[in-house]
Amino acid sequence: MKICYDLHIHSALSPCADNDMTPVNIVASASGAGLEMLAVADHNSIKNVAAAMEIGDALGITVVPAMELQTAEDVHILCMFPSFEKLQEFYDSITFTKRENKPELFGEQLIINSDDEVIGCEETMLLMSAAISETEVLPLAKSFGGVAVPAHINRDANGIVAILGGVPDNYTAVELSADCDEKTAADYARKYRLIFDSDSHQLSTVGQNKRLIDIKENSINALLSYLKGE
Repeated sequence: MKICYDLHIHSALSPCADNDMTPVNIVASASGAGLEMLAVADHNSIKNVAAAMEIGDALGITVVPAMELQTAEDVHILCMFPSFEKLQEFYDSITFTKRENKPELFGEQLIINSDDEVIGCEETMLLMSAAISETEVLPLAKSFGGVAVPAHINRDANGIVAILGGVPDNYTAVELSADCDEKTAADYARKYRLIFDSDSHQLSTVGQNKRLIDIKENSINALLSYLKGE
């Protein structure tokens, strides 16, 4: 079946995202735009994912447990898991660089619950590379039942192609920007499963450039099986 999706949306926890990117607003906006599956994938943190999943359950939208990991090489990789518990285990197994955030320079990093209440601020700067190599990410994600997908590989900023010169052969799927040109997409489609995401940092872009993915059913496990090439 074909599912309307966006698997790369940043909440207000990411310092580069607007403060109104709350889990409630994201999922409600996605619902209004006709999305059936989404992922809140913040930079190096998962603290707003559980709230988004709770709201997704209430609104009938599949919310995939995810994060956007920045590796030691500054490569961005989307990491998605079958449950929040597995995402938490993956997150807990990684060492993150500890440097205090300066919200006046980089933006606030808001932790928000499913009642749309700010319950805290992440004090560690999230726009820092974690102490994990790109080569370690995929096998680590697999060990927790997840999948690792190089993010926005058609972009220079934090894209694996621009930084490493190409996509390593062990990946089965890659992410392209939603506005990627057809020729580039066709070239990558010869070897990889493709997803096209908004990388939204503002509510106005949630649900724009909607895409469909053909998977067995609207479920997290069906998505992960597709991305794993199964």
